Amino acid sequence: MNFVAMNFHYVRYPLSYFLDKVEKSGLDSVELWAAAPHLNIYDATLDQVSFLKKDIQKRNLKLECVTPEQCVYPVNIASEDEVLRNSSINYFKKTIEIANFLEAPRVIVCEGSGYFNKPREEAWKQSAESLGVLSEFAKEKGIKLLLEPLMVTTSNVINSSKELRKMVDEINSPNLFAMLDTSQMSNYPETPDDYFKNLGDKLQYIHFVDRGHLVPGDGDLPMEEYYKKIKASGYDGCISFEICDRRYYCDPNKAQDDIEKWIETVTK
Repeated sequence: MNFVAMNFHYVRYPLSYFLDKVEKSGLDSVELWAAAPHLNIYDATLDQVSFLKKDIQKRNLKLECVTPEQCVYPVNIASEDEVLRNSSINYFKKTIEIANFLEAPRVIVCEGSGYFNKPREEAWKQSAESLGVLSEFAKEKGIKLLLEPLMVTTSNVINSSKELRKMVDEINSPNLFAMLDTSQMSNYPETPDDYFKNLGDKLQYIHFVDRGHLVPGDGDLPMEEYYKKIKASGYDGCISFEICDRRYYCDPNKAQDDIEKWIETVTK
C-alpha cells in the first residue's frame, strides 16, 4: 500500500512548509487539499499552478490526488438552485483541469446535498446528473473521479457504501470510482468490510483517519483493526491521512510525525 501525506492540517502554514516536511519524511506521495491559502481553485492562475508543479517535482514527490474544498465553500452539485449547481460543476471542471496539468491521476468529489425538508430523490437526481457531466469531463482529461459519501448531517444523498455503489452503478462511467473515509464511515456506522463487500474493485482510494478526522490513535476507532481488514482485503492502493481537527493547526509537524510513528507500528 502507498501511504500518502495530506496538507489540510497545515492550513495555517504555507504549502511549501508542508512539502518540506514530507520531503524529509519517510513518505514520497502527497494529496493536495486545494483551498486557500494553499491553492484556491476559484482564483488559481496558470502561473500559480505551474509554480506548484515545479515545487512538488523538485522534491521528488508524487501527487496522487487533488481534493478541492467542497464542504464549507459554496459548492453543491445537488443543489436545486441551477446557478449554484452549474457554478459547482464548473468548479470541479477547473479542478479536473488543474489535476491534469499537475499530472495527478485522481480528483475527489462529493455528492452534494438537497434541502432536508424535501424529498431525497430530488437531490439524488440533481447529483446524478452533475456526476454524469463531471465523469464525462474527467474521462476526456484522463482523470479518475473518486466519489465520497458524507455524514447524515452533511448530506441527504449518499451516506453508506450501498448508496455509494448505487450511485456509481447508475452513472456507469469508467472514470467514476468510490472511496472510503474511515471517519465518515464510522458515523453510519459501517466497517471497511462493508465497503469492500459492496464496492469491490470500484473502491479505489482511502482516507484513513480516526473519528473526527484525527491522527490514528487519537480517537476511539479501532484503527489497527481497520488497517488489518484493509490489508486482508487485498487492497493495494493509496491510504491518505486527511487530518482536519483544529487541535493540529498550531503544530502540524508533530501530527505528521505521529502518523509516521503509527505507520511504523502497524507495518513492522
